[in-house]
Amino acid sequence: MQPGGLSLSWPNPNFLPPLRKPPFVVVLAGIDSSEIVDAALADPALTEAVLPKLESACTPPCEALLWRLETASGDSLSRPGWLRRHWHRRPYAITLRLVQYQPGSVTPEILDEGTLGTRGRRAAFKTGIDRLAMRFVRDAALGRSRGPAGSPPAVAPHGSFGWLDALRGTWRERLMTEWWSIGSSGAPIARVLSGGGLGQIDWHRTKTAHRYLADPFPWPGTDRILCEEMPLTHGVGRIVAVTQIDKTLTIPTILLDDGFHHSYPCSLLDNGIVCCVPEATERGATRIYWLDNDGKLQPLCDPAPNARLADPTLFKCHDRYWLGCTDLDLGDHDNLCFLHAPTITGPWTPHALWPVKIDVRGARSAGMLFDVDGRLFRPGQDCAATYGAAVAIYEIIELSETAFSEIPVAVLRPDQAGPFPHGLHTLVHDGSRFWVDGKRFVLDLGQLRHKLLGRVSRLLSKLGVD
Repeated sequence: MQPGGLSLSWPNPNFLPPLRKPPFVVVLAGIDSSEIVDAALADPALTEAVLPKLESACTPPCEALLWRLETASGDSLSRPGWLRRHWHRRPYAITLRLVQYQPGSVTPEILDEGTLGTRGRRAAFKTGIDRLAMRFVRDAALGRSRGPAGSPPAVAPHGSFGWLDALRGTWRERLMTEWWSIGSSGAPIARVLSGGGLGQIDWHRTKTAHRYLADPFPWPGTDRILCEEMPLTHGVGRIVAVTQIDKTLTIPTILLDDGFHHSYPCSLLDNGIVCCVPEATERGATRIYWLDNDGKLQPLCDPAPNARLADPTLFKCHDRYWLGCTDLDLGDHDNLCFLHAPTITGPWTPHALWPVKIDVRGARSAGMLFDVDGRLFRPGQDCAATYGAAVAIYEIIELSETAFSEIPVAVLRPDQAGPFPHGLHTLVHDGSRFWVDGKRFVLDLGQLRHKLLGRVSRLLSKLGVD
């Protein structure tokens, strides 16, 4: 009791600030010093949790706690020549791990795992490796590691020399242009999930013209298909709707054409309302619309006002709304992120693990999720060999605000004897059949001229010639 008979009461029993755990020391091995590595290791967000000691050549057993960056085969990322062995060689993917060894132990524990693509410029490949490695380290320090990926690691590199393969890829990019089209298949869902493939696909617009169609999605409650219509040579994509009549598509009806690029018009029927989330990759431009019966898109909300998102995929699970996407600030084709909300209009919150998955072979969304007997399946793009090379199908095992796991169940690859042998990019189901889009590379003289003029213009600009 206080003097005067007053009892002592605290306005807040938790008035003391929370005690912050002191940072622990960890030996970091398997990666060499670089500008990216050094900057990451000096980041206060990391050093407040962990004090990393970079000892690149350290191997287990170690007297201290050891975090080692390794390939799936156990090679250190600082091993001489490993970059050359993997760059631009099949399967165009490399699996990296952050492995923890307790003091004195040689037993590895996988803290994090992801698979990156190996195509592109060699310097960009090295930069991507360093960035992913440091993301693993930072997320482990902050308690946000993803653990083992759940998918088999990429196989060992093989095939021709990387420099030769890169040269071939450069010339193909210069000389060839992608031509896409949409198609449908009546294959049963069970057959596709068991690895039986799509069977016969009825393709549309197989002949090259000025515009192609891609990213098909059903317009629920109608017989129409939403898709992207894209100019072959220059310009931006727009959202259109088509109808199939006797295996022929009607003339597209334009739904969204505002001067900005739009694609991937993911749809969701929710309580009698058709929602649509077209891709818009400018920062903060991702928007959820209500699609009315007249084809007008009425804005509902902007779920990610500060992010650049690709292939936003809207679905509902466990009485929450989810938006699967690829964060373009992290990578073009190799990450899967989630936002979630209690209602379609928000508030939208990023998943505790951002990204939840890192894998160029299937992280990026490839169509709407579908529920089969209470099991949830997610199509993902395999972009290792080329953008939209194939569609990998995963079964989601766990999805919550703080956790995520899935396992691969099937891979759909393009028919090499068909009209679109170079890519299979989107997989959706309209309730009776599958819709897909396919790719082939074509020689287009107009596009080649456009590319050459662009290269000449850039060269003259560097030389200071008007």
